[in-house]
Amino acid sequence: MTHHLIRAAILTGFAMLIVYLDRTGEMILYIAPRMELYVKLSAIGLYAAAIYQVYAALQKRMGNQAPDCDCEHEPSPSVFKNIVIYGLFVFPLLLGFLLPTGTLGSALAAKKGISLSGSAGVERSISQSSTAPHITDSSSAPPPSNQGEQASGSSIDTLFPYDEYTEAHAAYGKKLYTQGLISVPEKQFIETLTTLDLYREAFIGKEVEITGFVYREEDMGKERFAVSRFAMNCCSADALPYGLMIIWPKAMDYADDEWITVKGTLTTSTYLDNEILTLEAVKLERIKAPESPYVYPDLDFGL
Repeated sequence: MTHHLIRAAILTGFAMLIVYLDRTGEMILYIAPRMELYVKLSAIGLYAAAIYQVYAALQKRMGNQAPDCDCEHEPSPSVFKNIVIYGLFVFPLLLGFLLPTGTLGSALAAKKGISLSGSAGVERSISQSSTAPHITDSSSAPPPSNQGEQASGSSIDTLFPYDEYTEAHAAYGKKLYTQGLISVPEKQFIETLTTLDLYREAFIGKEVEITGFVYREEDMGKERFAVSRFAMNCCSADALPYGLMIIWPKAMDYADDEWITVKGTLTTSTYLDNEILTLEAVKLERIKAPESPYVYPDLDFGL
């Protein structure tokens, strides 16, 4: 009977933790929004299992045999072993309730490694990099004219070649190309960075705005840091940081994990022997961390 009640308490505890995270709005710090419904439904299953354990305990109390569900296991006669087994469930439950909820930041980004080129699943091809003229410095880019004169028709198509894997990015790139200011949005954060990197020659000299937390590595020096955001696919365990390198003379004035919005001109620079997209900042603004610090892949991108 005692073991049934302990199991009921543990199952109820996990169900209550899910409800607690949902009520406080902290669930988005652990799982992607598309998974929330499934997690909430699992709480119902946990409550049902807890009720069965209470029912089984009452049946034993009255000397009756609980219905056989082919899942009962006799508890170990060892008290120490039982404490260890139940402790494996109680310990993470206590952590969920007692520890303050935190967001991922520079410390984890340093361990996982940051992507400064968008999604690794889409790579630049030789045909893409050789189609448009290569400009390595924004100072040599032609001054922007009105959008209608920048490129039109077939000239835009030549800037955005594609194959079966990059067709959606090419179409999105054409849309971005016509914008005077390219703002990297939350909804298509990864897709935008990937598109800018895929067709970097077309976007060199463009004005770009991005928001994220400050992340730096020792090799970046005193005038560079990255503005990053963690992208979550399913849960916080699979979250990876994505961002852009920023050049700013007073980069050291900004602390790690500080949230900022940066506006600047897109160019390229070399970092760890790799040519990467870089934003030569013209305006930086400190902001409060957003309610949802993570971004998510846009599953409807290209549809």
